[in-house]
Amino acid sequence: MIRNMPSEFPAGRSERFSVPPSRRGLTVIEVLVVLAVMGVLLALLMPAVQSARAQARNLQCQNHLKQLGLAAQNHLAVHRALPMTRTRFRDGSGAVYPSISSHVRLLPYLDQSDLYATIEFDHIGIDFPGQLPDSRKLVPGANTQPANQTALKTTVPVFLCPADVQRIGGNNYRACMGYGPGIFGPKSNALCPDPGNAAGAFVNGRGVRVSEIADGLSHTILFSEQLIGDAQAERYTPWTDAFYYEGNLCSGEEARRQCGRFARADSAHDSFRGTTWLLGSWRQSWYNHVATPNSNIPDCSAGSELMVGGGNGSYAARSYHTGGVNVVMVDGSARFVNEQIDLAVWQAQSSRAGGEAVGDIAASHR
Repeated sequence: MIRNMPSEFPAGRSERFSVPPSRRGLTVIEVLVVLAVMGVLLALLMPAVQSARAQARNLQCQNHLKQLGLAAQNHLAVHRALPMTRTRFRDGSGAVYPSISSHVRLLPYLDQSDLYATIEFDHIGIDFPGQLPDSRKLVPGANTQPANQTALKTTVPVFLCPADVQRIGGNNYRACMGYGPGIFGPKSNALCPDPGNAAGAFVNGRGVRVSEIADGLSHTILFSEQLIGDAQAERYTPWTDAFYYEGNLCSGEEARRQCGRFARADSAHDSFRGTTWLLGSWRQSWYNHVATPNSNIPDCSAGSELMVGGGNGSYAARSYHTGGVNVVMVDGSARFVNEQIDLAVWQAQSSRAGGEAVGDIAASHR
């Protein structure tokens, strides 16, 4: 016998479920609210992301400089001197010396022994832009001997700052030559023997010994940064290019004054700086402390594009890092230097035996 099952619904009510109408989407107002919230979150997030990326690039840049500092220390231990650098020149006896950067001598200490073995030191070439046929454009390396074209076109990652353009075979890290506009010191018979010339950790034509660094390894800058040229020969870009000053620049004061006065939008200029690590010169692998980091005074070179390696001038440390540049000291310690640093302090840190009692470099470590 089948019993009657009690009804699930009270008497007088429909036995059908009462289903509320379904919602098929968001209203226009709700969508606008969601978009507004997302916009606010992105606006708050993006600066933090950009700041984190900039910080990461800065730390990687410092790490590259530390590697260069360690390589220099190893070179010093083996050869009892910092790596030699030299621009191409002819001495009084008529002998011609090829150009070479300090970077080349560091290659074996940067796990680049195979690349180092390919370089023919007697045929490195001349460091001035070559002129293309039927063109006014000047390109780098046109005078480099065929034997070293491979090295000229080889990228060594540790020579590039991640905050700058990653140009094939390029170089961001420059050897400190002192605080004068030239390379011939006060005891030379050169036309402009400024006291700041040849005062740095690097000297044209020979390697500096530790005994010469009287100011202390931790108070003498070894390398700093400089931006790679924009490679746009038809356009002058003051932040990356150096314009040509038709005259001579015999002192740091004169270089700051003249470089600050004569730059124009149509200035003849060098757009190919830092396009190779191979050559020793102001154009490719050296810098000076004539002006402070990221100076508003544009870089300029006395003479013209015919000046081998670049003439006397101001070649400041420059970077795309906010507020300053990175440096590595002779002892291998890397640090960030604020671009507001006093010129006298900045110049004191570029000399190896100036005897300046300036204390710390006034740098902020990151």
